[in-house]
Amino acid sequence: MPLLEVFDLRGRAAVVTGGHGDLAEAIAGTLAELGCSLLLAARRADACEELAARLAGTYGVRALGVAADVSVEDDVERLVATAMRELGGVDVLVNGAATFWSAPAEDVPLERGWRRVIEVNLTGTFLACRAAGREMLRAGGGSIVNIAATGGIKSFAPELGPNLSYMTSKAAVIKLTRDLAAQWAARGVRVNAIAPGSMAGGMMQSLPPEKLEPMVASIPMRRQGRPAELQGAVAYLASDASSYVTGTVLVVDGGQSVV
Repeated sequence: MPLLEVFDLRGRAAVVTGGHGDLAEAIAGTLAELGCSLLLAARRADACEELAARLAGTYGVRALGVAADVSVEDDVERLVATAMRELGGVDVLVNGAATFWSAPAEDVPLERGWRRVIEVNLTGTFLACRAAGREMLRAGGGSIVNIAATGGIKSFAPELGPNLSYMTSKAAVIKLTRDLAAQWAARGVRVNAIAPGSMAGGMMQSLPPEKLEPMVASIPMRRQGRPAELQGAVAYLASDASSYVTGTVLVVDGGQSVV
């Protein structure tokens, strides 16, 4: 097959959670440019709808935005049912919904600092994988891409990463990815993950300079990643270019995880 054809997603449909913001735009924009129809989901329906309209206008694909809290089972089931009804299926799922809590480990509050982070980052990823995975298994194939993090691979000193619950949740997402890949590989559903490092967008924008500067200094490339630098990883794992790849974690972090 010609190289460009293996990246072609025309005729396929994707669900993207965490469906607005810089990182979501890079991820969803990649899928749209490759011809994929989209359902973008987050708690803020207006932001998802705005991004969906912009991508539809730019790339000529069908794109919808809806409200959903991935930690709520009924919301996730409704989200996948909407994709089946409006887009005709779910061929690709990208789990980008996430939240975090920054505090010294000994001061993390149970409800907001631990349980909420685990519910969104881990349980939400599981719920979306389960709901979309059922449809993919019925259809005989599909690609799931979970957004993990460098913090799920390595640990950081407190001055670089006082985000215990976030890092723990992302490590669990990596394990979930590998176990689902093993469970579903023989039935045609591939499950992989992308582990971004420090990105100039998304949640990293909330970090004050005194925390951001030492983080950047610890990266071998000496800079944050740009959201657009996730595009190649998304295109590869979502498409047939990675048809013999499952259970892997593609690290996009400027070398952050190797030092």
